[in-house]
Amino acid sequence: MRFVLIVVLLVFLSSCVVLNEPSSEENLRIVVLAYRYGYNLSEEELLQIAELTKYDDEILAYYEYFKTGNLRKFVQTKAAEIYDQRILNILKENLSIDGTASATIIDAFDEPPVKSEWDPQVDQIDQDLVRRVHALLLNDWRIKGFFYSWCEKYSIGVSEEDLNLYAQFLVNACEASSRLTLRKTSKGYSRFFTDEVDLSLVPTELVLAICYVESKFFPGAFRCEIKDGTVRAVSVGLGQTLIDADSLDSLTTQQDIGDGKKDLYTFELLNIHYFDGLFKVTDLTQVKVGVLFCRTLLSLLVQKFR
Repeated sequence: MRFVLIVVLLVFLSSCVVLNEPSSEENLRIVVLAYRYGYNLSEEELLQIAELTKYDDEILAYYEYFKTGNLRKFVQTKAAEIYDQRILNILKENLSIDGTASATIIDAFDEPPVKSEWDPQVDQIDQDLVRRVHALLLNDWRIKGFFYSWCEKYSIGVSEEDLNLYAQFLVNACEASSRLTLRKTSKGYSRFFTDEVDLSLVPTELVLAICYVESKFFPGAFRCEIKDGTVRAVSVGLGQTLIDADSLDSLTTQQDIGDGKKDLYTFELLNIHYFDGLFKVTDLTQVKVGVLFCRTLLSLLVQKFR
């Protein structure tokens, strides 16, 4: 009799725990909102933000698209653009176009991470994912949308065949990054930055959804974060990783760029904690590096909110 009562009690308690846990979609929604609005926000604060934005709805719609091929018709996303020619010039000057790839859109953005251990290889990739990425790229190209406009800004000529090759390259980079487990090499700052982070925690489809909504898959895209007429921060790369404007060293003499002191934003923090400070801001325009930083932050968020 006592055994039966214990079993019943355990079942009841387990049911209570399950009922109090957020659904899988709600967890994902919180992770997505934290990616855009701040990893230091609480679940309650993020759910309040969810009432005021459609960002999470857009990400989840494209996440579903990359998983199934089905896209809700109501979704009309437009990546933000707050543009500064001086920043574009710095990013363009640091590109290495060396003829190692037949398509310039790949050749300009195919530099590997600074350590080979951060550049795992995969033998095969999901061709359904490639087709879905290619379809979005092709649509944007034909309507002369966001991706197209950035190609023009970077003076990169792209053919429809190039888009297919680029889709293959992008999906390969996303799937390869899932094989990494990063270990923290620094001390302090925040418990959020755990001693170990497993990048396979994040589905490749979610990485692609974030990158599409944030940058329309253009690796050199950026937007300026302006306060009181001054560029204080810049979001750079496929996942629009936030950097301090003062990290753009060659531009800090400009009165309206930076505030004279280097703060620690997403790029600086991840670079310190997991990458030995080896990356430069301009590295974020490279496909593999942009994906790596995007996936690392998402994995940390999954750990925090699971």
